[in-house]
Amino acid sequence: MTLQKWTLITSKDISSSKWFPVEERKYKLPSGKLVNDFSVTTLADVAMIVPVTPDGKVIMVNQFKPGFGDVILEFPAGRKEPKHQNIKEVAIYELEEETGIKTQDVEYFATFAGFVTKGTEKVYCFLARNVVINTDQKLDQNEDIEVKVFEPQEIDTLIEENKIQAAITVAAWEVAKKKFPDLFA
Repeated sequence: MTLQKWTLITSKDISSSKWFPVEERKYKLPSGKLVNDFSVTTLADVAMIVPVTPDGKVIMVNQFKPGFGDVILEFPAGRKEPKHQNIKEVAIYELEEETGIKTQDVEYFATFAGFVTKGTEKVYCFLARNVVINTDQKLDQNEDIEVKVFEPQEIDTLIEENKIQAAITVAAWEVAKKKFPDLFA
């Protein structure tokens, strides 16, 4: 048996929030059965950046995350907005906004999804090499972000000690180490 996609019949925005859009969807399954009340969040895609300094250190950010309910350590990241042309532009913009690193040199290396059943959001991961903090952070009014610098081995230890709890940050780190072993040896 070959698995088939569900067919989207209708979708209707039922959210009153610009921060967390939700659609009520109707699907037709390959079996012909109808699913009339399947809710999905349609959050915009995200760019996440693994920034590496010329001396091989890795930059991360600490910030409060309301959904998690605590301050969390992760790689700089941000959501695509209408002002962005593409996801690479989001990576460049968010890296400067959150860390004060201005660069055009970002390289795509992976895509992840956190909520594969109930969300459309994809996280596109980029590597930024030879970065330096060369400008001020340009934080949004609701952001308070601390920039942190680590040796690669320190990140591995933080993951082992469950001090990095953002799943996509952990996934991005593990894939980056495999795809760019020259940087993280």
